[in-house]
Amino acid sequence: MISRLIGLRFLQLYRGSSEAGLFRMLFLTVVILPLAGLFLIQRIATYPYPFVIPAAMLCIVWLVHHRRLDHHFLGAIHLRPALVYLTEYILFTLPVTVLLVTATLYIHAMVFAAALILIAFSVPSREIQASQAVKLQLIPTGMFEWQSGIRKNLVALILFYIPGLFGFYHIGLSAVSLFLLTIVFVSFYSEYEPLNMLIAGTVGSGKFLLAKVIRHAGLFAIILFPLMLIAFIHKDFRWLTAAYFLASLNLVTFAILLKYYQYRPGAYSGAHQMLTTLACVVSVILPVALFFILINLFLAIGGHRNLRTFLDAGN
Repeated sequence: MISRLIGLRFLQLYRGSSEAGLFRMLFLTVVILPLAGLFLIQRIATYPYPFVIPAAMLCIVWLVHHRRLDHHFLGAIHLRPALVYLTEYILFTLPVTVLLVTATLYIHAMVFAAALILIAFSVPSREIQASQAVKLQLIPTGMFEWQSGIRKNLVALILFYIPGLFGFYHIGLSAVSLFLLTIVFVSFYSEYEPLNMLIAGTVGSGKFLLAKVIRHAGLFAIILFPLMLIAFIHKDFRWLTAAYFLASLNLVTFAILLKYYQYRPGAYSGAHQMLTTLACVVSVILPVALFFILINLFLAIGGHRNLRTFLDAGN
């Protein structure tokens, strides 16, 4: 029974990865995962990483465990669902366990395993699970892209935010966190809302587009601001931190403007997903990031012209 459930979990993971898009999955598997693996191999035995890396992994497992929706289902079909949880989490964290053992950090590995057991044998109450549905009430209802995107990517967003919180250890953690968070947030704009949602409460194409950019990029800046302050501890990289912070805001603006430049009611754009991800990658080179400011001016003009067809037709 456990082996079948594990096989089903891998099948769900495979199907769920298709929502990220082929370009993003190739980038993740070919670039991000190898670099992350190399970082873990080089740092696992270096202070303070023997503590930080397992602790971060345990936080991820705890988050996944308390957000999964199959607790009561597994309890109904299986006598000991904790064994299912433990098997899944052991497989998920196997790379970290292997690195701890190969680095002769046996005590760390045993504490890590004990913590996994404690997580697996704890089941959140129905009240805690039910409360998860209202955690997005701080996001304004008009920002439907964020409402939908955060629900789909909440675990990934928290996972990518964690390295930035430890950015005072190494500036690279802040850089990785900023890069991955930007990729996730720009993906929110790949789906085009139906026409009735677009025209509800609008006052014209120009004001609509300006308000959209200010509201969304402004909230994104608020979310990233704590990570920027943490990264500012590294004095030698302060100007780079500020530059990449502004580049990330520009990329969110780019994603919004590109959406309405090629807006079609109720459609989905794979081209938008590919272009925004590619823009995030090439913007690592700061002179290229400046080039996107000019592109945004072009997109703003084209987006305003495109939206006039839908918003200003009666004027």
